[in-house]
Amino acid sequence: MNYATPADLARVATDGWDELAQRASRSPMVSGELLRLTYEVGDRSSYTIEQIALADTALALINDVLTRTCKAADAYLAPRYQAVMPLDADVVSSSDLPSAVATIALRRLYGTTISDELHRATKWADDYLRDLSSGKASLGIADTSTAAVPGRMQVSAPVKAFDWNSY
Repeated sequence: MNYATPADLARVATDGWDELAQRASRSPMVSGELLRLTYEVGDRSSYTIEQIALADTALALINDVLTRTCKAADAYLAPRYQAVMPLDADVVSSSDLPSAVATIALRRLYGTTISDELHRATKWADDYLRDLSSGKASLGIADTSTAAVPGRMQVSAPVKAFDWNSY
C-alpha cells in the first residue's frame, strides 16, 4: 500500500510542485504546473509532446520513489502491525505516516546532492518510523505486538497438559 501520494510529496516540499519538477525531471521544460496537471490528469493541451513525455517520466520517477519508500516504511511497521496489514486507509490518513513517507521520499529524490540542512530537517521522519516500530508512537489502532520495555522480557507458555489428579 502506498502511504503517500505525489500530492503529499508536493505538500512537504518547500517549493511544492516546482521543487518536485526540478528534482524529478532535471529539465527546464517541465514546470511544477505541468507536473501537477500530469498527476491530476488535467488539461495539458498547451504543452508540447516532448514536455508531456518528460512530465510523464518525472511522475513515473516520483511514483517509483514513493513506492520504494512505502516498502521501507513497511519494514518498520510489519513487526508491530503485521496482523492488520495492509493498513486501513482511514488509519493511514489520520496519522503522520503520509507526511513521514513523503518527507523521506523527498530526501531520496535529492539523492547525493542532499544538503546537511535538508538531512536534519527530514530526520524526524526516520525517528517517527523508528518510534512506531518500537512502540513509542502509535497509529491509533490496536497494536498486534508492542515491543517489550528494554531490560524486561515477557515469556508465555502453553497451559500444562498433565493432569496431576489422575496420576
